[in-house]
Amino acid sequence: MQPVKTKNKKPYRRYIYLLLFVAFAGLVITACVSTLTIVSQDSSVKPGDSAHMVIGLQWTQINYDRNDRQIVGICVPKSWNASKNTTMTYTSDVGNGKMVLIPEGIVDPASGLSYAAAMSKKFGIGPNYINDMEWIVFWSDNKLFAANQTTVNGKIYISIKTGTDYLSFKPGYAMCEDEDGLSDANSGYYQSQFGTCMEVIGTGDEDVQDFCNPQIGLGEPSNSTENDIITVKYNGSLDTSPLKDKQDIYFCAKAFTNTGDSLVICQPSAETKLTNYGLQQWRIDFWPKKFFNLKPGVTLKQIQYYFTDESGTLKTGYGNTADPFKYTFKCK
Repeated sequence: MQPVKTKNKKPYRRYIYLLLFVAFAGLVITACVSTLTIVSQDSSVKPGDSAHMVIGLQWTQINYDRNDRQIVGICVPKSWNASKNTTMTYTSDVGNGKMVLIPEGIVDPASGLSYAAAMSKKFGIGPNYINDMEWIVFWSDNKLFAANQTTVNGKIYISIKTGTDYLSFKPGYAMCEDEDGLSDANSGYYQSQFGTCMEVIGTGDEDVQDFCNPQIGLGEPSNSTENDIITVKYNGSLDTSPLKDKQDIYFCAKAFTNTGDSLVICQPSAETKLTNYGLQQWRIDFWPKKFFNLKPGVTLKQIQYYFTDESGTLKTGYGNTADPFKYTFKCK
């Protein structure tokens, strides 16, 4: 008797597996595709006045109906205290209302962090050069329904009372939905964008802290007293003088006190020598109270400084000029 031949079932199994894979893939395809655009943004505003921004949001639902809160984050200078000085409203195809601060305890489902911390980790300060900014995050006061295979358009209207500091920076914006958060599981769950440079200025003669452009000499943080640790950085790649090629670079400073005195520290020493931390990147970290040997009751108003070589013959000032860099003390 001839043995009965059975058909090879492997091709059929592969076909079934392929169908199952396609079906599963259809379930995990991005459920929401988000788009963020900057509609308008003030180019300049006076200190203490309100800055205004409008951003456009668009989200497309794929695979199933959704009923989510829309989440919007903004990245602005810490000195603005934006969590207490911001009002935000929205209009959309599926409803209008207010954006409110996300309550404490609500976390980004993708990272487990607060939304402010998650946006800070994922987007940082964008193209800004001074790390003295923060993300403040809001969500819609109600869930917004969007049916499957529909696209919803909306706008966010933002008003923030600015601080009193003179500065320029590039605001950051981000959006997502509360169900997906900042997940990277599929593209389109979130969007972020930084705007053009916004100036907070008065008459134009003030000492403006520039977040927008790289600085040869930068003092951080922007708000401090003589009791805080100050970091001053020297970016040799922006220096047009031979100082940038020297092996040893020093900090030369004059401090102005509340008593009208000035204190000068401008001798090459271990205390004034900068530390190299990258290609043509140098820094010095110091405690002003100790560095200038302040007497009890004396405070500092401002430091004016240069970068020099060991001989003192090479000296770099603000914008490659003979003018000193300035660091003004203020506590907010």
